Amino acid sequence: MNKQIKLLFDNWKLWIENEKRLAFNTSQSYCIDLKSFLNFLSNHNNLNVDLKTIINVDEDDLSGWFYERLKKGFSHRSNARALSSLKSFFTFLITKKLIHSSKILRIKGPKFLESLPRPLTESQTLKLLGDIKTEKEKWIMMRNLSVLILMWGYGLRISEVLNLKLKDTYVEDIRIIGKGGKIRVIPIATEIQIFIKKMIKECPYEFKSDDFIFLGKKGGKLKPEIIQRLVRKIRYRLVLPENTTPHSLRHTFATELLQNFVDLRSIQELLGHSSLSTTQKYTSVNKDYLRETLEKNHPSTD
Repeated sequence: MNKQIKLLFDNWKLWIENEKRLAFNTSQSYCIDLKSFLNFLSNHNNLNVDLKTIINVDEDDLSGWFYERLKKGFSHRSNARALSSLKSFFTFLITKKLIHSSKILRIKGPKFLESLPRPLTESQTLKLLGDIKTEKEKWIMMRNLSVLILMWGYGLRISEVLNLKLKDTYVEDIRIIGKGGKIRVIPIATEIQIFIKKMIKECPYEFKSDDFIFLGKKGGKLKPEIIQRLVRKIRYRLVLPENTTPHSLRHTFATELLQNFVDLRSIQELLGHSSLSTTQKYTSVNKDYLRETLEKNHPSTD
């Protein structure tokens, strides 16, 4: 723990004890949880955790940490408290105006912890994409479909998709700037490249090389909330499962690769995970599928 993070930790500890007036045992548990998470970020991502690292923490980091905790035998109840500990720390950072916001505060404990992760089936995915195609305004339809295809077909985070610029469409391999500024290169199928270029032509706004290609109706950069709200409406309309979210398409991508026996290191690279342990969470999701495959193909003893 570097000096900056240690100072933040100590100030947060005083904050929960003196201002939030948490009970002694609760305060001690919160401190143990936060130290555990900071150590996880440091050890598994092989980096020196600083404030920038904290700002970039997202669902993937939490999934990796909770996966490790579940392997060690921690209960869901214990993990729910651990999530509360992290939320307390991020609330403190916001209160002290050290950060503006955090995705962590929007995560609901039990639902998140019990579904690490939950990919969509092929049928559910096709229903979702099929409903997207019913949008009457052609440009909007192509925009929305492009966003979801890039998440489902290439495992991109929604922020990575919405940060794509016109200059990124000039080549076959798109350059993705992931979390923490980490760069990876993803090869895109020709038909997807063509579809995105058609979407750009259909757009009522003109683009310069450094402009974002996914725009809102008023011409500004498309916000993640627009896509999240759209998928939520489709989920209600088609009575799809509760885990039908834009991020579940990224989970689906990873799970499908595992089902096709792609090695974990390659999946880690495609997803942009710094830590292999974050990628390993998908192996537990895939166990039932692998068991079924082996039972089908194993030579019979009859």
